[in-house]
Amino acid sequence: MSIALLNLAHAYEREACNMWTSDRDRQALRESAALFRRMICNRHAADPARLKLALAMLIDVAERWCRQHGYRTVVGHGGYILQRGEEPALVAGFGDTLLWDGERVRVAEMP
Repeated sequence: MSIALLNLAHAYEREACNMWTSDRDRQALRESAALFRRMICNRHAADPARLKLALAMLIDVAERWCRQHGYRTVVGHGGYILQRGEEPALVAGFGDTLLWDGERVRVAEMP
């Protein structure tokens, strides 16, 4: 289902670039494509126990997931930095998976 939504978002963005599309339709197509992308990201963040970080993921989706578990998140060039209280900071890059074990988040790095 995620791939179908992603393909639909790409199709809407291509149609928005068509020179024969009116400005009103162009804006509606871009807003729909953004909505499809948000739906995909929210679906990835729906699992409270794990979140796979992807470059295409919207920034606020990972931040919300971490905030649910009590972590502050900062987005950098290569990924995310997570920290809770006085715990050491965790660094997670794109492609890594964040895992919640019920007490703390750990990073499962991409092989």
